[in-house]
Amino acid sequence: MVDIHSHLLFRIDDGAKNIEESLEMLKMAYKNGYTDIVCSSHFFVDKFENENYNKNFQLLNEKIKKEKIDVRIYKGNEAALQPEILKKLNIINTINNSDYILIELKSGIIYQACVNFIKKLQSMGYKPILAHIERYRQLSLNEIISLYNMGVILQMNIRTAGSMNRQIRELIERKYIEVVATDSHNITRRNYDVEKYLKELRKITGDEYFKILTETNPRKIINNQNIKKGEWHEKKSTGNIFITLWNKLFSGNEPE
Repeated sequence: MVDIHSHLLFRIDDGAKNIEESLEMLKMAYKNGYTDIVCSSHFFVDKFENENYNKNFQLLNEKIKKEKIDVRIYKGNEAALQPEILKKLNIINTINNSDYILIELKSGIIYQACVNFIKKLQSMGYKPILAHIERYRQLSLNEIISLYNMGVILQMNIRTAGSMNRQIRELIERKYIEVVATDSHNITRRNYDVEKYLKELRKITGDEYFKILTETNPRKIINNQNIKKGEWHEKKSTGNIFITLWNKLFSGNEPE
């Protein structure tokens, strides 16, 4: 599997504290089926600005080869949408030097401001991926779908599979979520011990969509290939339509 969202690169942000923790995270990731991981350290103006990123990335890559850990790592960032961010794009890593850029919304940012930011990024040739879509309670279902229709790639964190709210479940069932990643930070609470969540996700999505979320689309991103919008909606069967209608009619029975 391919993980496009991880904070395993040591001493760059609030992720791994040292190279030993980075290596333990990589070993745990491999044990759980990951072979390719993007080191998407936070980029937050005046707080996390990639100091020592390239140096630490090289050191970690050398250690991976020395210890023969069968995982490939790639450069990236998770950039917070702030007014100043547009002036910092020259020092922000896109995913594996592709057109794809992982972004996150800060609490309180309104939908229209998000749209304006994204349009600006797209006008500059970037393909935005919106990280952990499940966190943005300020966005309605229709607003999220509008972002999808604008060309934004929607990423969900794997642990959400264990506790989906109605909105995220509908996005999954209607196949608007395009990538699932771990957002791993350490070897304790936010780690790569995600086997039970992967199993839960597979139960919800089925094998084909599971592979799209965890392997096919993430690999397209690191290879700078296009992800076709609407492909799953075109393939939706009559049975899936009735399932979606049923969930809409009886969504009050679902736990939050």
